[in-house]
Amino acid sequence: MFERLKNMFRKGGASMGIIESLNEITDHPKISVDSAEYLRIQDNKRIYKNIFEQVKYLNSDGNYVKRDFHSLNVSKIIARKLSKLVFNDGCSISVDKEDGDEFLQKVFNSNKFRKNFGEELEAGYAIGGLVLRPYYDEAHDTIKIAYCRADTFYSLESNTNDISEAAIATVTQVVEGKQNIRYTLLEFHEWENGSYFIRNELYRSENENQVGVKVPLTSLSKYETLQEEVEMKGFTRPIFVYIKLAGKNNFDISSSLSLGIIDNAKRQLLDINEKYDQFMREIEEAGRKIIASEAFFKARYDKETGRPMMRFASDTSVFQTMKSEEPFINEFAPALRATEFIDSINFILRTIELETGFSSGTFSFDGQSVKTATEIISENSETFSTRSDNVLIVEEALKELVVTIFELANSYDLFDAPEKYGINIDFDDGVFQSQDAKADYYGKLTTMQLTSRKRVIQKIQGVTEDEADKILAEIKEEQAPNLSPTDASMYGGE
Repeated sequence: MFERLKNMFRKGGASMGIIESLNEITDHPKISVDSAEYLRIQDNKRIYKNIFEQVKYLNSDGNYVKRDFHSLNVSKIIARKLSKLVFNDGCSISVDKEDGDEFLQKVFNSNKFRKNFGEELEAGYAIGGLVLRPYYDEAHDTIKIAYCRADTFYSLESNTNDISEAAIATVTQVVEGKQNIRYTLLEFHEWENGSYFIRNELYRSENENQVGVKVPLTSLSKYETLQEEVEMKGFTRPIFVYIKLAGKNNFDISSSLSLGIIDNAKRQLLDINEKYDQFMREIEEAGRKIIASEAFFKARYDKETGRPMMRFASDTSVFQTMKSEEPFINEFAPALRATEFIDSINFILRTIELETGFSSGTFSFDGQSVKTATEIISENSETFSTRSDNVLIVEEALKELVVTIFELANSYDLFDAPEKYGINIDFDDGVFQSQDAKADYYGKLTTMQLTSRKRVIQKIQGVTEDEADKILAEIKEEQAPNLSPTDASMYGGE
């Protein structure tokens, strides 16, 4: 009862402007992103989740009824394809300090990082970005990695290339009495005079379409121990990593948020679903059609029950009525236009490939003309170029993640990380390029003295600079007695 009275006072205070309240998260004075960006992301999310309204159609009784919409979730297929091309189980992440690498692998393994990151990257590519948020898990005395999607991530201070300050929203639904209550926690990451702060604000709403009124953190039991402000000491970068889809946001060129693969192909993704729905509907009704005069569709009534007796199934459009003075009934079997539909769907697929950065023939509705990994690399294709652009972004993001993990470990005394260590990310390019061809290529560069042996070792074996130095030293030790002075000198330095 007392809590209910307090909530009533808060709502009254909010209406008078005394207590802070928000209709939308983007109304918060600290948040600098246009709300239209989040409407775009929400629409992307709907398409990715494959949510479509039922279709109205005219049945045999001449009434409008509804049926389920047939759809091809091409947005998921493309996002999954790209995420698999960029990050797969063969990708290795390591540091060149043995004890540090052991700690890092323990963190990744406990979080099932390789599995979870690949799945979350798919959704991020689809709707417009992915955020990795490492945090200290006090209950298990370890570091956990949370994932936030674009619709819960709000930029505070940024340029169009980087985000240094942000708010992350977490929504919790609870039942209070007989009423559904929506709590929204806003976690602000901010820099002030070189110091890093995390500030928390909690909002309560009885309307699911509003953020609501600001309330104390203790209003929700799960946040009772959460502090309103915490200074995070010893951090050189934000405790979040934002991963964008490669390419400029051409919807809002001043926005720091990424586009998803859906955005520039949205019209075509809707077109292909509509065409597929028509095709499947025609397959369902590809059998006979019956046209009859109105007399055949008149209802007859059961003499005992008085209920109408239908002579034809009205839940399909197989039976059609036609006005005629004379009774008649006629049957015909229309031809299935499979070739025309398949050609139309494949034409739309070619357009979608163009707009999402994939080579023509990467996707095919009839199961033909699919590019292999060998063809992708040998043709220097658009798909390979798109992959390369996104690999650069993910590589940088994973390095930032490693730095944040070690800074968190230092902050909570989990591991005393060295001040300087090398980070190596190997994306297993063997999917596209054979290791023999790669070795031949770099071997020729070394012979022509266009690169150093150390750099070749780093590229081919996927190791850090320090590890490459060790391997080079081992090679020198094994082969130096048998080398001429000229050859031996080629092993030293850059």
